[in-house]
Amino acid sequence: MGIRRKSTALFRTAVVIALGTIAALGLTQTEAQTEVQRGGILEIPLATQPGSFNPILPSELAASIINWTMFSPLTAVNPYTLRLEPYLAQSYSSNTALTEWTFQLRRNARWQDGTPVTADDVKFTFDRLRDPDEGATNLPDFRRVKEVRVISPYTVRVFLNSADAFFDDRLALGGSEILPKHILEDFKRLKDATAFNTRTPIGNGAFKMKRAVPGQFFELEANPQFFLGRPNLDGITFKIVPDGNTRVTQLLTGALDWVDIEAPQLNAVRANPNIKVTTFDSLGYQIFAWNLRLPIFQDLRVRQAMMHAVDRRKAAQTVSPNLGYVDDLYIPKGLNWVPRPEVKFREYDPARAKALLAEAGWRPNASGILEKDGKPFEFKILVDKGDVQREQFGLILQQYFTDIGMKVTYDLAERGGRWLEETNKGTFQTRLASFPIPNIDWLQRLFLSVGQNNGQAYNNPRVDNLLGRLVATADRNQQIAVLAQLQQALYDDPPNMVLLYRERMTASSARLRNVPPYNIKDAMPYAFRLWLAR
Repeated sequence: MGIRRKSTALFRTAVVIALGTIAALGLTQTEAQTEVQRGGILEIPLATQPGSFNPILPSELAASIINWTMFSPLTAVNPYTLRLEPYLAQSYSSNTALTEWTFQLRRNARWQDGTPVTADDVKFTFDRLRDPDEGATNLPDFRRVKEVRVISPYTVRVFLNSADAFFDDRLALGGSEILPKHILEDFKRLKDATAFNTRTPIGNGAFKMKRAVPGQFFELEANPQFFLGRPNLDGITFKIVPDGNTRVTQLLTGALDWVDIEAPQLNAVRANPNIKVTTFDSLGYQIFAWNLRLPIFQDLRVRQAMMHAVDRRKAAQTVSPNLGYVDDLYIPKGLNWVPRPEVKFREYDPARAKALLAEAGWRPNASGILEKDGKPFEFKILVDKGDVQREQFGLILQQYFTDIGMKVTYDLAERGGRWLEETNKGTFQTRLASFPIPNIDWLQRLFLSVGQNNGQAYNNPRVDNLLGRLVATADRNQQIAVLAQLQQALYDDPPNMVLLYRERMTASSARLRNVPPYNIKDAMPYAFRLWLAR
């Protein structure tokens, strides 16, 4: 088999160079001079109750955060270098056709009950994951997989029915962590393992469940058998704190140690000598998403009109002053090897918005409300309660759309309740959301007609074709050529409205050391490198 080892430099070169060798070790410049201290319990908030402690079953942000401390993916993005690297896999390679991927597992990896992690566990996990009856979140990621074969106790090979240059990247995105076959194989469906999924998961990660009090907190303790070495911390406690401002208050009082924050919360923490703020390019965006199942939003002119109806530059500056940018392209500038076609930004132009709506048959009635065939232009904006930025964006959008004659309801819902339910079922009308683009493969998740994060039902055959061509080659020049066309195709037929490519921030106790320039969720596989100063 032709061997291809992949070096993924998908992120900003400047960031990687600035971090350098010290960051590769998981150390900041100042902390490289300080002796690491062992012990202590880290306190981190969750916005909602985790949906399941089985990482491959449908879940949400809270479950992803906690599961990444307890379960291990084959590959992971190092939050200190922003590079893809082997994790549970010691090494891996592909054939030159990109249709066979071989993974060598770490021989010192153990389940938290002491059982060795083997290739049988990988095969079990991937076979369950690609079984449609399991309802796994990442089923679309495995649509090309035709066989998973155990080569030896610590070697597994994945056979694909077509080329996939991003298969290793995809394994690092969450939802494909390896499960214990010896514990779960007797369950007809993974969802039937109730105790495992809700209270007593057995993982192979850096931390293991000690005590679960659903609705309140989850205590994890260090796993002394972790294959990358015992964590510096004695444990992590995840507390359910739904409101963003409450999370900041608890950080200030010492009840929490590390929280994601938004721009409106910055003033509350940055002058405090006991709090450290870390700012970074999230390689992601806040969006206003149409449910394209609804005929009202399927007309391209309507979507273009709604983009012209909002002064997005002003809105972004209001919500996140000097922290991020607005764009009409769907790949962040931080992925600086991706070409950016010359397109005209859809500036705030209410007259143009009204003209486009008139072309589409929407005209104001006697009350000033837009109508077509006797029906008003009426919809709700679903906003998840507790996200300060999106709460503000929702109110701003409501006003702009009202100004051009639309009847708009601001619909604030609990993220772990109705917001998540309507998102998963596709019953929302419009919603606010945020998505990362940590690597190019995320474009498939968001914009492929069968992508698992394409909750708005975007369907563009040209985009599907280009995404298929993109994953079929590992040649960077060919990828660049396809991405240039993909950028243009998404601009021509916008899947959603970009509100803000945001710079993200975390705020942490000054005692917490070795904090990576990354969001909390995606840093969790490397939480074993964090430590608390006494």
